[in-house]
Amino acid sequence: MDQDDIVDKLVAENRKDPRNKIIIDGEDLSAFASDELDSAVTVLLLSRAIAAYRSGSPSDEHQAVVDAATALCHQVADRVWGECIDTEEDEWQEINISTDWITGPEQEDTELRVVVRQI
Repeated sequence: MDQDDIVDKLVAENRKDPRNKIIIDGEDLSAFASDELDSAVTVLLLSRAIAAYRSGSPSDEHQAVVDAATALCHQVADRVWGECIDTEEDEWQEINISTDWITGPEQEDTELRVVVRQI
């Protein structure tokens, strides 16, 4: 599934049942990041990158992985909560968000999701 398909699927799900938060699972995050970086990003790699980011010691690779996954959060939030500015250019109002990364109990765990909230 490419980036547009992932965004479209998540937007459709969240517009159908609007809430004050959006939950995105690790599979969608890693697939989006893989496409963004043009290299394989597994849920485990993303989980490790988030752990490194939280500890204050992310490598350049970790930073790139987290940034790529966070781009999905922004795109979905903009389309769910924002207004379309230009339909021809598919340009949307930018929404300020917070992300709460939820990982499994162990760094080696592949349980991952993010809760996105509008701020």
